[in-house]
Amino acid sequence: MNRLFRTEGIVLRSIKLNEADKIVIIYSSDYGKIRGIAKGVRKTKSQFGSSMENLTIVKLLLFKGKSINIISQSEIINSFFSQCKDLFRYGLAIHCSEIIDKLSVEEDPNIKLYNLFKNLLLLLRDDHNPILLVESFKWKLVTLLGYQPELKKCIHCHNLVNKEKNYIFDIARGGLSCLKCQEKEDYYKIKITNYHIRLIQRIIEIDLERIHNKKIDQSILSTLSKITDMYLVYHFEVENRSKNFLNGLKLLK
Repeated sequence: MNRLFRTEGIVLRSIKLNEADKIVIIYSSDYGKIRGIAKGVRKTKSQFGSSMENLTIVKLLLFKGKSINIISQSEIINSFFSQCKDLFRYGLAIHCSEIIDKLSVEEDPNIKLYNLFKNLLLLLRDDHNPILLVESFKWKLVTLLGYQPELKKCIHCHNLVNKEKNYIFDIARGGLSCLKCQEKEDYYKIKITNYHIRLIQRIIEIDLERIHNKKIDQSILSTLSKITDMYLVYHFEVENRSKNFLNGLKLLK
C-alpha cells in the first residue's frame, strides 16, 4: 500500500476521538476493512459533510500514517440513509454492517464480499421483502467465508437428500443429518423441512438481484431467520446490538 492511496468503501461505524475528529471504520473494495481519522468531521462546516455517516458508499483519498490512516478527501457515491427513511430497513442495514465488522479483519481484501455488501445496500432501499434479502445476504456471506453448509447429502452416511424424507440440520457440524443417523438431540440440532433445505440452496446459488422482491410466506421466513441466526451464533459468535432493536420494531409493526 502506497503512503497516499485511493479506494472506494462503505462506512461501517465511527468512534468519537475528540471534540472535532473521529475514527471511521470502512470496508473498502481494495484493502478490506480499514480505519482512518477524519479530522474536523464533527465541526458544522466540515469538508466531509455527511460522507462519513454510517452506510455511506464513498470514494476516498487516504494517507497512511505510522499507526493509523488519515482521511484526506471523500466523495459520496451513494448514501443509504438519505435515500431510505424507513427505520426498519435502516436497522436491517446496520445489522448487516455489524456482521461485516465482526467477521472481517483489517487489511484483508475481499472484493466479492465488498460487492455483496454494496449490492445489499442498493437493493434494500426499496425491496418488497427486505427480511428475505438480508437473510440471503447472510447465507452468501457465510459461503464466501468458507462455511457453506452441506445441504445435498447426509453428513454421516453421505446418502443424497431425498425430498420425501425429514432431516435434522446439525448446525455444529454444518450440514444435514437423516433421522436414522441422528445422534443425541441438542439445541443446535433442529428439524428442517425439505422446502427450507431447497430455499437455502437456492439463496446460496443465485444473485441477490434475483432474490430481490421475491414473495415468501411469513412463517417460512421466520423459520429461515431462526436457522440463519443460530448458524451465525454458533460458527461466528455473532449476536449483535441491532438484533434486539429490530425485534422491537417488528413488534411495533
